Amino acid sequence: MVAGVHLLGLKFLLSWDQANRRVVSERSAELEEAQGWMEQKVEWEEKSAWLEKNLKTVPTDNPAPALQKKSQSAATAAGLKIEEQTLQSPKPGVACTVVSNRMRLTGGLGQFVQWAGQLYQPEGGVALISLNLKLSPEPPKMVGEAEVGQFFRTAKE
Repeated sequence: MVAGVHLLGLKFLLSWDQANRRVVSERSAELEEAQGWMEQKVEWEEKSAWLEKNLKTVPTDNPAPALQKKSQSAATAAGLKIEEQTLQSPKPGVACTVVSNRMRLTGGLGQFVQWAGQLYQPEGGVALISLNLKLSPEPPKMVGEAEVGQFFRTAKE
């Protein structure tokens, strides 16, 4: 009987030790992740400060037509043919709101590169959000589906 009590006590201690080891392992992983974030804190603070300084707040009038005009003029200047385009409804987020224009374009690869270079304006919050290029039925032309977006800082309340 005494051996049975010792075995139960030993079983309890082993399960308690196992639970403690699991908790220590979880806390070690959390600590490692937190240390990684702390190492990157300065970099993220610099990026956040840049966004605060450079991104405009959402204007009262609709900024989508201006973005569409900017996208069209850059595409035309690069020699791309605009097949179709649609303005997307604004996508509000926690830190920013995105206004975008989806476009289907045709032209050469160099023209797409030139267009993307003209569009990219970090100070204005304008960027090419997505670009999917496929070979056209008339090589060397390409067919591109793109989304051009403009980011606006969400006003803090």
